Amino acid sequence: MKNFNLMQIVPNLRSGGVEQGTIDVANYLGSFEIKNYICSNGGHMVSYLNKDFVQHLSINVNSKNFLKMPFIAKKINLILEKQKIDILHFRSRGPAWLLPYLKIKNLKTVSTFHNVYGGENFFKKIYNKQLGNVNKIITISNYVKDEIIKKKNINPNKVSVINRGVDTNFFDSENINKNDLNNFLTKHNIELNKKIVLFPGRLTGWKGQIEFLKIIEKFRDQPICFYFVGDDKNISYLHNLNKQIIKKNLNTQCRILGHMEKQELKMMYYSSSIIISAPLRPEGFGRIISESLAMKKIILAYNFGGAKDQLNQLDSIYKVENQSDKEMISKIQLILNLDNNQITNLGNNARNHIVNNYSKINMQKSYLSFYQGL
Repeated sequence: MKNFNLMQIVPNLRSGGVEQGTIDVANYLGSFEIKNYICSNGGHMVSYLNKDFVQHLSINVNSKNFLKMPFIAKKINLILEKQKIDILHFRSRGPAWLLPYLKIKNLKTVSTFHNVYGGENFFKKIYNKQLGNVNKIITISNYVKDEIIKKKNINPNKVSVINRGVDTNFFDSENINKNDLNNFLTKHNIELNKKIVLFPGRLTGWKGQIEFLKIIEKFRDQPICFYFVGDDKNISYLHNLNKQIIKKNLNTQCRILGHMEKQELKMMYYSSSIIISAPLRPEGFGRIISESLAMKKIILAYNFGGAKDQLNQLDSIYKVENQSDKEMISKIQLILNLDNNQITNLGNNARNHIVNNYSKINMQKSYLSFYQGL
């Protein structure tokens, strides 16, 4: 095995898919006793690292103050030299602006595009551009690759696709502790006498929760409960969502449970009949799709962006035309009327698809191969 010294730079390790992917790769390299480094401003996810082979370096790389960047870069340069770093991997746009101040002559630079990053204005376009000024680029889906080549005029030969991967051992419907499940249901007062439709995702405007209320209105008189689960730090949006639920008189039909840790989210997936992904704009990947399918659950997703990549080889039942309320409503009704055999067959096929194409171990192996290729 070719050995190398890697440093990944990510703004912080508080929460999120970017952060989880960074940790998953670092720990996998550590399992081969490849010592590697993560440079970030810290966070509770630091505790997830294999401390024997992954060293966390606490530096304020989440700063967007360009005046501070030469001083931050000075600290990183000392580490690059001392630890003989071969590969420097930028996981986010902000830290990539350290590049002009870093001594990178004798190492390879890599960046990951987690989405297309639209340029709403001139300054945003400039801010997003720096992520492309590296030797090699990784995108988390074919959708992101195609878009950045087309919109950002990036050389296709610089770009490799490594799909995000989900932990298929953890997200497994056979891997459920019944006592934990009962405690979870009691804690959140979830009754299983109604069908559960789950809308997971950060509570924020572009994820589409408020727009989805129009769909829920069509099921007002049916024994269904719709749950919104996700990061609820956006207080103004949370209040607005609550306000709209009350205004539409959907109080008995909807519940907002807010943020859940991974273990509880798995319980929520398990308890649901249908899972929804209906963002207002395409996502770079859309982790909830792979997680749901790994749990043998039926997810209805707008068929664009990274979601389209994941659903490409699966039954059309999962795919909803972008922003089509009519199709979303008809497919929810269709799924609620499927028999157990149909649900089981769909679930088995979906899980096999994720295990074979979008598992965490596949992602980790791809990163190791990519780094060795550099």
